[in-house]
Amino acid sequence: MRYPVVVHNIEFAGYGAIAPDLPHCHCHGESLETTLQKMAETITERLEELQAAGDPVPEPGDIEVLRKNPAFVGGIWAIIDVESNELSPKP
Repeated sequence: MRYPVVVHNIEFAGYGAIAPDLPHCHCHGESLETTLQKMAETITERLEELQAAGDPVPEPGDIEVLRKNPAFVGGIWAIIDVESNELSPKP
């Protein structure tokens, strides 16, 4: 699955990232590269939490639609590719 992520430069504090399609999925890092790496880990963890709870895994949204949201103005967009086979199977 390929989840769109928006990253904002936080003045004097590094970068903050949000995966708009996954509630409570965000992270912070000192560099853009570190932030994207942490975001990939955070997305995987969030998907595993959803699976463990028996909740449906949200489908990735359309990045062009997400970009129109005023909350994301000025952000840098990236795609985090998470293989479904990387996720832990349900117990």
